[in-house]
Amino acid sequence: MTGVMISAWSALSAYGHGRTAFADGVRGGVPVPMTGTKDDWASAQARVVPDFDVVEQLGRKGTGSMDRTSALAVATLRALQRDEHGSVAPTPRTGVVLGTTSGSTRTQFEFTRDSLTRRRPYFVNPAQMPFALMNAAAAQCAMWHGLTGPNTTVAAGRNSAAAVLRYAARLLRTGRADGVFAGAAEEHSGARELLEHGGTLGEGCVLFFLQTADTGNRAALAEVVASDTRFHDGSPRHALVESLRHVVSETDEVWGLALSAAGSELSEVEDDATGEVLGQRVGRVVRPGQLIGDTGAVSGAFGLAALLAHAGVDATARGRLAVVTSVDRDGTAGAVVLRLVGSQARGER
Repeated sequence: MTGVMISAWSALSAYGHGRTAFADGVRGGVPVPMTGTKDDWASAQARVVPDFDVVEQLGRKGTGSMDRTSALAVATLRALQRDEHGSVAPTPRTGVVLGTTSGSTRTQFEFTRDSLTRRRPYFVNPAQMPFALMNAAAAQCAMWHGLTGPNTTVAAGRNSAAAVLRYAARLLRTGRADGVFAGAAEEHSGARELLEHGGTLGEGCVLFFLQTADTGNRAALAEVVASDTRFHDGSPRHALVESLRHVVSETDEVWGLALSAAGSELSEVEDDATGEVLGQRVGRVVRPGQLIGDTGAVSGAFGLAALLAHAGVDATARGRLAVVTSVDRDGTAGAVVLRLVGSQARGER
């Protein structure tokens, strides 16, 4: 089976803009201070991307009604194409696969409110309508950056990383694309606060550039060995145990493990499940959610990025396995297994 390789990545997170900001922050292990946020729907403390204004980042053209989720994705993809370790140049067959929970909750709330409160139900802002759809961010990435390959949105919530990587790998292995920008985006808003209960929310976007080993022309950082998602009604722990047993053998030693959950409830599920399956076979455990907040659909992608950040300064990671787990309250769970490649040890600059 043709190997699928991660050759570049970038992120917008509460630590700042770009790959290096996140890598330095997560390796430092200091939680990001919370910032007061307020909109029409709620007022709360959250860990948000600093100094991120849609118009300031992307300009006025085409951003009048753009939602924050789309802007985060477009800006992250721009940063990834200008990767500090060498630019990532897309081809006409480069695609986008983006994970989400439901798109921009704030835009959906606002559009629904306007349809009920304006002078007539149909007196809404038509320019806002495209951004109320969950596939807006992936579509904007393609339009802003001229990507003409497959364009897919995967609504898998906190298990988006596993679902997105599996989908992207299928596109590459079946020859539907020769490169894929794959990741997830999630904005913070008062509307999202109303839907999420407990814990401190965060936001951000992570994108990885994937190619197959035989078509890639960049040094690889890691190989995607396996990805799996499961559902079990009422028992996220059971679902995660089964997912881990599917992707990790009883003899595998794991260099690094990323636990994606930010809140105590889901963290306990991950701790119990990984303890049962992996036991003492794990060398390093990272918990980015405790540093940057509950980032929803991006939590697994931030876990993967955190492992790559640590592997970048640890020569012992070469050739070894890393595992990312994710779990959601609805009984879904997932796991991703990577094999870290030699060039990873050169470090972040």
